[in-house]
Order: sequence, then C-alpha cells, then structure tokens
Amino acid sequence: MLEFSLEAMAFARGRKRSDLDQDRSFLRALERVLELVGEAARRISAETREAHPTIPWQDIIGMRNIIAHEYGKIDLDEIWKATEADVPKLVSTLEKIVASLPLPR
Repeated sequence: MLEFSLEAMAFARGRKRSDLDQDRSFLRALERVLELVGEAARRISAETREAHPTIPWQDIIGMRNIIAHEYGKIDLDEIWKATEADVPKLVSTLEKIVASLPLPR
C-alpha cells in the first residue's frame, strides 16, 4: 500500500485537477495506482485492519471496486481528492506503521 501510495503522489506532483481532464495517460495512471492501493488494502488481514482503525479500509477498498468495476461511475473530483488529500495522510500513517515493524532477520 505504501509503495503504490507513494507512486500516486509522485504521479500527481506538479499537476493540477484539470490535468485529469486533459491527459488521459495521467488519469489512467492514477486510476491504476489507486486501484492497486485498494487491492493491497483488500489483502490485509482483518486482524491488522482492526489494529489500525484510523486507516479508512472500507473507503480505500470501495474506491478500488469502483475503479475496477464501475467505469461509468468514476468521479474525477474524487480521484483528485484521494490523490491530493487522502493519499498523503495514508502515506504518513503507513510510514509510521512500517517504521514500527521489527526488522527481518
């Protein structure tokens, strides 16, 4: 989730909302990487999700489902909001979680 979230932020760096309307490749890249964030979230165990209730698991997975299955219902304003507001918060939370994990031996 962290890797894909960082990728979304990198794609959006220096861009603006109107770029989603004008640059189809940019839009598709963001859709795909947000879909991957949701897919990764979907694979997180219930136990781990419960241990981190500040992460909006169902919202993240729900966006993945819309992007993957409801093509005509994708709201570009929601894609942009997720990328500009929600993803940076998610990255901050995930970085703290990852930093607290024991190092592999």
